Amino acid sequence: MKIFVDDGSTNIKIAYLHNDKIKTVISPNSFKRGWSVPFGEQKVYNYTLDGENYTFDPISPEALTTTNVAYQYGDINVIAIHHALLKTGIKPQEVELVVTLPLAEYYDSQNQIIEENIKKKKKNVMRSVSIKGTETFNVKKVTVLPESIPAGFQLVQNLDPTQSLLIVDLGGTTLDISQVLGKMSGISKIHGDPKVGVSIMTDAVKEALSIAKTQGSSYLADDVIINRNDKEYLKNRINDEKHVDTVINALKESESKLIKRVLDAIDSFEGYTHVMVIGGGANIIADAVQKHTTVKQDRFYVAEQPQFALVNGIYQIG
Repeated sequence: MKIFVDDGSTNIKIAYLHNDKIKTVISPNSFKRGWSVPFGEQKVYNYTLDGENYTFDPISPEALTTTNVAYQYGDINVIAIHHALLKTGIKPQEVELVVTLPLAEYYDSQNQIIEENIKKKKKNVMRSVSIKGTETFNVKKVTVLPESIPAGFQLVQNLDPTQSLLIVDLGGTTLDISQVLGKMSGISKIHGDPKVGVSIMTDAVKEALSIAKTQGSSYLADDVIINRNDKEYLKNRINDEKHVDTVINALKESESKLIKRVLDAIDSFEGYTHVMVIGGGANIIADAVQKHTTVKQDRFYVAEQPQFALVNGIYQIG
């Protein structure tokens, strides 16, 4: 069975064919070392990889950091992929996976493919994972594709070769920008920055939450970011009510910082006729990107499901 995976640092997104229809699954990355204790009928996910034990825990402050490039080649990347595969409900079996790498890991400064990184990624994903009490998937083949570019596959088919689509992909860890020519006839320019991602906000919010006596995982901090405009939610989430404004200020300041970094990167691109914004951070930057690029309204696209835009594009290509 062939399964398509956008294995981002914050969430794993999966697409696969089931009864002639595309099915998708999203699974958050929040894992810590050691195993969880089962209680009653509660489902726990206790994994072992190369002698190390890991477990899924969406709230623990001990959850391991995934918002770095090293995640792409490490244990949690493999564990997270298998966890997402189990969440599909597909019976564990032999599978072929199509996975992704950020642009800065896939291409070098001369825009040439870094074969060593692709081999390293394949070797990592093909490692065997076991889970206590349950069968796991056996990965028999891995294909690696670059991030961002496949997301525009369907759209660029309808563009003239003299036109181009700027794809702005803001994920948890990286900012990937690619300028793709119409009819997928070529790639004009790419930019990958492993230091610009929603993690800029996540780290700031985690620090503010800690001050407000509300320590938790990156997953919980991201939930605060998603609900950043809901003051009642924030009041209920934050333990120390005196520091609600501390968290709100951290949200606003880090959001402004993130948007500025993205717009600065976009300024290095020219000549594009259409713009598409995707990724987990799409809704944070979309309005600012549209205003900054000044393309016509009918030439500006925000994916209906931004987090699934890349994996859906990979699926269409594959």
